[in-house]
Amino acid sequence: MANRLILKQVLLAAILSSAACAVNAKVVASIKPLGFIASSIADGVTETDIVVPTGASPHDYSLKPTDVKKLKSADLLLWIGEDVDSFLAKSIGALDNRKVITIAKLDSVAPLLGKATHHHKEHDHEHHHADHEDEHQHDHDEHDKTGLSTNWHIWYSPEISKMVAAELAEKLTERFPAQKELIAENLLDFNRTLNERSDKIKLQLAAVKDKGFYVFHDAYGYFNDAYGLKQTGYFTINPLVSPGAKTLATIKEEIAEHKVSCLFAEPQFTPKVIESLSKGTGVHVGRLDPMGDKIQLGKRSYADFLQFTADSYGECLAK
Repeated sequence: MANRLILKQVLLAAILSSAACAVNAKVVASIKPLGFIASSIADGVTETDIVVPTGASPHDYSLKPTDVKKLKSADLLLWIGEDVDSFLAKSIGALDNRKVITIAKLDSVAPLLGKATHHHKEHDHEHHHADHEDEHQHDHDEHDKTGLSTNWHIWYSPEISKMVAAELAEKLTERFPAQKELIAENLLDFNRTLNERSDKIKLQLAAVKDKGFYVFHDAYGYFNDAYGLKQTGYFTINPLVSPGAKTLATIKEEIAEHKVSCLFAEPQFTPKVIESLSKGTGVHVGRLDPMGDKIQLGKRSYADFLQFTADSYGECLAK
């Protein structure tokens, strides 16, 4: 009798443990903007977690032991696989490929990838000062003879984000077949909300589309193209390194010719050069947050992130 009671308790514990695992199953995204996409599709299905914490930048992030555990316990892992989150490469190599979504390898994404400009001389000099001179720097060097390289800040592209959402929905359905209808509903809502928000943003930014501006680092090309903004240039390619003298001289010339309305800083970095240029020229200073630190994960978080970016642009460019 006692043995049967013990057996029942063991079985009950196993069932509860299994249920707890299902409830706590997670989609882990390398960076928060990918988490916005993931949490939209996984809403009501499972939790979404992020590797790079609020306030940190993936450009100089190093994995902690807790991050490695998070990766190993994830049901699905969403990452770009190039440049921005290359710090994950070694750890992901040890994971089950079926649990990993590598955006850089998605066939649907490849035709939508854009380019970013690289200044060879200053960029080569920057490599001697950066903290990571391995995979991350190698990826930054992968440019063609025209000085162009793939722009891996893909979360700023509404169209690429739709492709990522569709892939994530497919993988989630495989993992949670009982939630198939909810996942499909979440995907439809994601696309519908994104289309509606994009139309709103285009109207919102139409009044400032001809105003030039400089961003801190070259991360916003997809957003600018999608919503018709006119970026004059950027301060640096590698946000860990301040721009060189030639770049600053060019920016000063642009400001002097009244082609630049705003200089945009980022909360993850506080370059003094932006402050000095502002004081010397009177040009307005705004702030763009490529990590979306102030946005909460949730069903509409990706659309909210794009809106937050649009509001940040509009606030400065409208002055």
